[in-house]
Amino acid sequence: MAVPAGLKAARGRLAFPLAFTSLVVAFVIGQIAAQPDYQATLQRIIPEHKLTLVTEAEGGQIVFHDETAGNYVVISEAEGYGGPLVVGIRASEEEARVVEILDLDNKETPAYFEKLKKKKFFRQFARKKISDDFMLGEDIDAVSGATISSRGYADAARSAMHIAATKHFEMKPTWKQPDWIFGWEEIGLLGVFALAFLVSYVKGSLAKWGRLAMPVVALGVVGIYTNSSLSIAQIGGILLGYIPDFNQHLLWWIMMAGALGSVLILGKNIYCAQVCPFQYVQRGLNKLSGINLAVKPAVQKASRTVVGWMTWAALMLIFLTTHPTLGSYEPFSLVFSLTGLGVQWYIMPLTLVGSLFVLNFWCRLFCPVGLFLNEGVR
Repeated sequence: MAVPAGLKAARGRLAFPLAFTSLVVAFVIGQIAAQPDYQATLQRIIPEHKLTLVTEAEGGQIVFHDETAGNYVVISEAEGYGGPLVVGIRASEEEARVVEILDLDNKETPAYFEKLKKKKFFRQFARKKISDDFMLGEDIDAVSGATISSRGYADAARSAMHIAATKHFEMKPTWKQPDWIFGWEEIGLLGVFALAFLVSYVKGSLAKWGRLAMPVVALGVVGIYTNSSLSIAQIGGILLGYIPDFNQHLLWWIMMAGALGSVLILGKNIYCAQVCPFQYVQRGLNKLSGINLAVKPAVQKASRTVVGWMTWAALMLIFLTTHPTLGSYEPFSLVFSLTGLGVQWYIMPLTLVGSLFVLNFWCRLFCPVGLFLNEGVR
């Protein structure tokens, strides 16, 4: 039976307010459910130990005294690749050395966290002096393919131990302060956005050469070298207030400034038009097949509805769990790093096959980031 036109219109008018309201409710529920009880968490991990609260929120830390083992347990938070991570560092009261590092809560992409555990990243903290530098690349080794996650845990350990060193072991600071991280990855990403702006705003032969170079640069730098594509997880993280430290996560800031700044300030979606490396993968596959099926307006309209509800579902999951990477379903990180969540292993091959027949299959029909940025422009 056909649905009356008036009822369809009423559904359309109600859909957005209801979706928005449900997201607000999910956000509130997630924030309430996420209130931590670190003492209870620690007692579950080390149930045979008697813990006494020493101080709370001193320099951003929570400190317990482990009366059973004669340790201090310092809880500290830092930013990882997917969001905040919280660790408990057990430090020997007698020797002023790290006993072990305990993962209490993290918003990391599960695949990156598994890499850290598989490579025994956390073992290298044991027996280190609490006055050590805890610097990635110096006295702490990063795990290849999970550098940002490695840096997050090193930052958390450094913050926790140095607070313990000064406040509880009465040591004078002798350790290095972390430097501002600005290397080839950051320079490369800045160069990509500079070229994208050049291609978008400059005319003539210079822009022509820029357009020819853009696919190679975007694939090489954004896709392979930095693997820093924009995703719904990062957008959800921003909405949750997960903003990483500027000095230690400049790559994140460059991506956000370039992608979101071009929309907010210039009213142009530079990221999707030029920077996103996955579009060039799709274009290459479509050119390889030689097939380019037309997408009918009705299909385009229906896909817009589908991607809208997919984005809503992703944000609902992100807000309810306060875990941004759990809502990420885009296939690009999997294409360039072979690291992703379960659903991405199903979406990626379907997207690649679809790209053989429809130009920019994912971008035109299913991309939540494209929807978000284009709506911002509109």
